[in-house]
Amino acid sequence: MPLFSKSFLGIDVGTSSIKVVELQKSKGIALSNYAVLSADYFGEGDFQTREKGMLSISEDNISEALAVMLKEAGIKSKQAFFSIPDYATFFTTFDLPSMSTEEIPEAVKYEAPRRIPLPLSEVILDWQLIKGSPSDEGRTPLRILLVAVPKEVINQYQNIALTVGLKVIALEAEVFALMRALVKYQDKSNIICLVDIGERSTTINVVAQGILKVSHSFDVAGEDFTKAFSDSLQIDKRKAETIKRMYGLTDKNPGIKEIIKPKIEAIIKKIQNITDELYLEDKERIGKIIISGGGAMLTGGADYFSKKLDLPVELADPFLDIFYPPTLSETLKKISSGFTIAVGMALRGFNK
Repeated sequence: MPLFSKSFLGIDVGTSSIKVVELQKSKGIALSNYAVLSADYFGEGDFQTREKGMLSISEDNISEALAVMLKEAGIKSKQAFFSIPDYATFFTTFDLPSMSTEEIPEAVKYEAPRRIPLPLSEVILDWQLIKGSPSDEGRTPLRILLVAVPKEVINQYQNIALTVGLKVIALEAEVFALMRALVKYQDKSNIICLVDIGERSTTINVVAQGILKVSHSFDVAGEDFTKAFSDSLQIDKRKAETIKRMYGLTDKNPGIKEIIKPKIEAIIKKIQNITDELYLEDKERIGKIIISGGGAMLTGGADYFSKKLDLPVELADPFLDIFYPPTLSETLKKISSGFTIAVGMALRGFNK
């Protein structure tokens, strides 16, 4: 490869695995390196869990895992962007009366304590205007998307980076990494639904004109698919994973398909509810759906979602506009959807 001028890491710490992507740039953006490590490496449970609705991070295991990954993969860059799980991030939307640009920050600050379930002293806040335009005429209401991340979570990630010798350039909610990796220039005039099916949770995000309008997480995800096979067929988790990926939602084995259908239908129902609500409120319709995450890599998954929702459905390919050696084509095709968040984080380094 030619000598590159920039390189950045995107790091996605998931429930049961960590994914790292290293991107570099000269004339275009290229994949320099990548790595993935399962929590099974330690045999002591997951990298992160939820306790009483809050994120609990295993700092020691994550630090050790990252150190191993950076060394064994030969990753050189020290500039890192970490994703924050959506279930550790509070999203809410609310309306404000029409007001000037200068008045909005104060209005958001006033509303925040009523919308966020934690003391403001314990969180970092961010917001964006997602509907309406600032005005002094008092005619058009404004819709605000408010995002809050606990300071404790941010401090934990910073400690991890310090331990392994990385510099944290930024931390960001997963949804914004998904948008950066999957919403292309030609899509920004459309309304897109990004469905990220992780290990422990699924997040449904609606993006209109490049702006996040809705983000909703719930607890039906890849682990539930595996458990359904494991319990029904009386097999261990490893064999259940193999069957899940081999047959998935195809008609190769109708009995297998029937086992997983109730969990998939629960996700489809959530998508339908959100798209129906979008139309009722704003008279807007989804143009297409992109599914991502490890749980999305079910054989026949995209086709099944498409038939049920009567919409175009694509499996995420975050490497679509990224250069990489042709010898990696088959490998990346199998794993690319699961690397969407890590790619999206690394891409932030190249934003102007």
